[in-house]
Amino acid sequence: MNGETHDQNQIQPGAGARQARRGGGAVLALTAALLTPGAANAAVENPAPVPLVSFTFDDGVASALTQAAPTLQKYGLTGTDYVPTSCVGMTTVPNTCRADTDLPHMTWDQITQLQNTYGWEIGSHTVDHQCLVSFGNDCQATKLTAAQVDAELADSKAALAAHGFNATAFAPPYGDYDMSVLAQVAKYYTSMRGFADVGNNVWPLGDLLLHNIPVQEVTTPVATLKAKVDEAIANKTWAVFTFHDIRPAPSQVPGDYQYGTAELDQLAAYVQTKVAAGQIKNVNISKGLVTGTPNMMPNPTFNNGLGDGWRTDAPATITADAASNGSYPDFAKSVKLVSGATASHLFSPAVPVSPTSSYVFKAFLNVAAITTGEVGFYVDEYNSAGTWISGQFRKVENTRWVESMNFTYTPTSTNVASASLQIAVSGTGITAYVDNVQMLALTAATTPVPPKRLNDFNGDGKTDLIARDASGELWLYPGTGAGDWFKRIDLGAGWNVMSTIVSAGDFNGDGKADVIARDKSGQLWLYPGTGTGDWSTRQNLGAGWNVMTSIVGPGTSTGTASRT
Repeated sequence: MNGETHDQNQIQPGAGARQARRGGGAVLALTAALLTPGAANAAVENPAPVPLVSFTFDDGVASALTQAAPTLQKYGLTGTDYVPTSCVGMTTVPNTCRADTDLPHMTWDQITQLQNTYGWEIGSHTVDHQCLVSFGNDCQATKLTAAQVDAELADSKAALAAHGFNATAFAPPYGDYDMSVLAQVAKYYTSMRGFADVGNNVWPLGDLLLHNIPVQEVTTPVATLKAKVDEAIANKTWAVFTFHDIRPAPSQVPGDYQYGTAELDQLAAYVQTKVAAGQIKNVNISKGLVTGTPNMMPNPTFNNGLGDGWRTDAPATITADAASNGSYPDFAKSVKLVSGATASHLFSPAVPVSPTSSYVFKAFLNVAAITTGEVGFYVDEYNSAGTWISGQFRKVENTRWVESMNFTYTPTSTNVASASLQIAVSGTGITAYVDNVQMLALTAATTPVPPKRLNDFNGDGKTDLIARDASGELWLYPGTGAGDWFKRIDLGAGWNVMSTIVSAGDFNGDGKADVIARDKSGQLWLYPGTGTGDWSTRQNLGAGWNVMTSIVGPGTSTGTASRT
């Protein structure tokens, strides 16, 4: 659903936004950034493509515990069971479980046993096993509303949590979903396994649509399943098998979705030989994803809006959104991307990188509407002085789609000291949402911690200027990191009452750049920076400072020239 082609919409940050760069007034002298060496200890699951195999089972039927679990355990293997919560406890047949009225289902205690004794993962299969998009035939009679779909997802997760299961994996009943449903799934779960979406999964994966191999009597003999294991080994991919009911004497009708215990035993024995040989790894679903710590990206879920260094060149069309259009683990806030007359861009803060290391980016993307064009993902690269030196086009989405935009990144050269994610929107009729942006180091490397820039007033990782003009107006000149600045921002009038203005760096130790000013009566004032180009309520530091001939910080403005 995506490709990796053109990159004409990539821009160098700040290239077209340098206005009012030569204003009058006194400018604070700013110091260079200070780097403190630090170790980035990567702890990432699946940091490289390796062969994986998973056994998944749908519907929470009793045979998962009585047949499948002991069979897999015999060979040191585990599985994942996707449970429709309203069916739990229906131990007799016939029953009213929409999934299988003629099969007994596990109790909560038995599901706990599956997890605690056999090491299985428990995922969600909704509450009532209803079709989330379709209706009629095998589905319920009427189409579910968006609110009903949300209840199926949220209430199932809550029921599982109430019984001690932190379900982050989901599978839709009948494999029935569309993009609107997938956007709702992403609010509550980290992964969705499909059913009609057949095949092995290629690293670094698409978490919100994991492909699988549906297993049925007759149509998928053991030899076929062994071949999928061999394919995973040869191509370093992830084979996910989907079973339903396991029986000693299974039905030979494929549509009954049964499979023989002896056949499962043969497959498990084959997988065990490959595991023992170090050729493949058996994982539960959530352990197959690329996950880890630390997330190097500030404000990844946009709880601070477009703060902590995130910025845009199109504030009218790229905006902080608080309408619950995001993704797990905190879907309340995201960033809304709307196409305009020209291409627009969202920029992340620049993050220190090691040129000898590799990284993976992950981001939730919901292209809710699109007529023409695309949403493209780029990585901008900067040298140690903060100057843009190169960039890489990584991935694009040009259809109505919901996904986890996972891609790898390796710095272009040894000159790259930091990198920033750039999301470009170009075309017509585009409305998209982005959330949960992650940047993970795939290898442990010694890298600098984020530079502590003593005069980064707006929190974008670049040194800024503050100037006072002859009328007493104070101006912020946001630095571009390339020896220039963006359009200046008015910080307010009345500053001509101050005889001295000092760029104090981080004076109060909160990690944000502050300003100290002395008024003409000799009172000294601290203006605590907010990190967003403003400050909170000023604080009086005392009187009598007019006896001082100069007050020195990392940068000083006296209205004429700095004195030391």
